[in-house]
Amino acid sequence: MTTPSKAHKQVRRTANESRARRQAPRRKSRLSTGLEVADLVTIGITGPELATRTPALRLNQKLSKKDTRPGPEMLAKLPWLQQDRAYRAGYYLLTHGLQQHAKHPEIEMCNVPGAMLEDASRMLNTIAEYVLHGHSLGPGQTLLINEDPLAVVGFMQVEAGTRGTAHDDSVLRVVFLR
Repeated sequence: MTTPSKAHKQVRRTANESRARRQAPRRKSRLSTGLEVADLVTIGITGPELATRTPALRLNQKLSKKDTRPGPEMLAKLPWLQQDRAYRAGYYLLTHGLQQHAKHPEIEMCNVPGAMLEDASRMLNTIAEYVLHGHSLGPGQTLLINEDPLAVVGFMQVEAGTRGTAHDDSVLRVVFLR
């Protein structure tokens, strides 16, 4: 198991028409090139309201209205943070820049609840920093994110156009292990 740097960094997210814009706290990390990680990699966020014709959009429409919002027992059964298929619930996050700057597959995270969006963005940024510092991640590999509390993630390869998303190239999807 490998370990990235433990400090958090600033996330600079750019947005095109299909990405929601959000800000997260910033940490500066200089690479050997003198650039900061945030200058090279952005985290694109697609909110459920932008994922037309998906279960995530339908769920978001129910959650947004008090009279159609399911109770806590039903909400607990939803596929939050499940990584088997994208756009089932919540937000979709994808790095932009790892392929260009590190010749490494982009990394994604699916079905993130809004309450965890900033933490998920920071985690993707920490992973991106690890990759930009010369490390490579692959399918089946695990990564220690934090020792206390113990936080471990794994990675599975998602081929273009499979598992609920449309990619031009294969990507690595974060899988929560601990």
